[in-house]
Amino acid sequence: MTSVLRRGAVVVALCLLAIVYGCDAGHGFVKDDFVWIASSRVESPGDVIRLIAPAAAGFFRPVVSLTFAIDRAIFGLDPLGYGLTNVTLLFACVGLLTLLLHALALRPGVAIAGALVWALNFQAVNMAVLWISGRTALVLVLWAVAAAYAWLRGHRLVAAICAMLAMWSKEEGFVIPAILTVWSIIDSRADARPLLARLKRTLAETWMLWLAAAVSLGVRAWSGAWTPASAPSFYRYRFDLSTLLGHTYQYADRAATTPVLVFVLFWLVAGCPRFSPGTDGTRRWKGASWLVLGFAPTLLLPVRSSLYALFPSIGVVLVLGDLVEGLMSRVSQRAVNRAIVFLTLLLLALFPVYKVRNRRYVREAELSAAVMREAVKIAGEGGGRTVVVINDVRDARPTAEQAFGGLANEAGALMTDGRVRLWIEPPPADLAGGVAPAPAEISAVLVVKSGQVTRIRLESPTQR
Repeated sequence: MTSVLRRGAVVVALCLLAIVYGCDAGHGFVKDDFVWIASSRVESPGDVIRLIAPAAAGFFRPVVSLTFAIDRAIFGLDPLGYGLTNVTLLFACVGLLTLLLHALALRPGVAIAGALVWALNFQAVNMAVLWISGRTALVLVLWAVAAAYAWLRGHRLVAAICAMLAMWSKEEGFVIPAILTVWSIIDSRADARPLLARLKRTLAETWMLWLAAAVSLGVRAWSGAWTPASAPSFYRYRFDLSTLLGHTYQYADRAATTPVLVFVLFWLVAGCPRFSPGTDGTRRWKGASWLVLGFAPTLLLPVRSSLYALFPSIGVVLVLGDLVEGLMSRVSQRAVNRAIVFLTLLLLALFPVYKVRNRRYVREAELSAAVMREAVKIAGEGGGRTVVVINDVRDARPTAEQAFGGLANEAGALMTDGRVRLWIEPPPADLAGGVAPAPAEISAVLVVKSGQVTRIRLESPTQR
């Protein structure tokens, strides 16, 4: 009966993930999605090498570019396929995280629960899955967790390759060698040999990770991607106390609030058992190092994003998983079953909350898709390059500015094969350059009001 209950709870959680994100993913392309797709097209072997060069935004993320290239080859410009790829990446992360937690000697039930709690976080996950460009964080987590799992299993070369793939997915991946080096030092505490011998052991275990980091830094420099010195102001580190404290509070909330609440509820429903002093804290220290070092590359950036919390939040799950493991020896099977039933029912009750939190991303994608449908129609009606102005009223969410940012023209060029130039009026705050079209150039006007798009028919030139 107990095993059936646990398996049922896992099935319910997985189904909830599939419904919450599977139904809301892929409703349309938003902002950076258009640039990723346009710059990641692969039609020849030379295009694969071109993916190593940074995208227009100046990032070095060729592995993510490759996922967009594969999606475009399979799905063309249908956003549904891209969205389902993100959902697939989420489930792959859950599977690998379960393996990692089990490799850290957590019992299977605790490992599966920890991975599901990570995936069911109310924050960061929805942005990573529902915003197609948010897959950068998912791909990073996928390869980072794979690297840690391979390293724990003693597969050093595989770990180095996976770590390199993480570094080629997102900038935060460069902390993986540091994380696993700290893990090696933590494990060496049980070694009775002299300090120098323990340091040699750590070097022998991690040198391939650091070699992968050195190679990746070299390729990144060759690609011309941004550095802390060359990045625009919103991506340059700001060493001041207000930035540090503000980001620490915000990211602690996004990474830890949901897992900690689930842990507290489990503890309360299980009867408030005492914590077992039997564990040596190794897993907790490993989790803490993952959390702290995971935030190191982004904590002092002026720009703030929930995506930055997805990778470090694994550290929170490692710490809480260790605490749960310590409780299990003091909790009766009946109490565990009671907690499983309670948390499963709570998940089901929170389904509407997940949907509400997803709504922002879904509506922005749907607005973008509606504008693109109109743009494609206008392109079919015109004989050449057409200029379309989007009158963005901005009276309610979503707005054209939120759906496209400063990339409306790139969106029109991609979806109409260069036949339509889109201009948002008034221009978005983050639009870099660009000159408003003259009234005589405008072929059509789209009005975005209250999250809906309508088309205004202009007079023909002979009637003006």
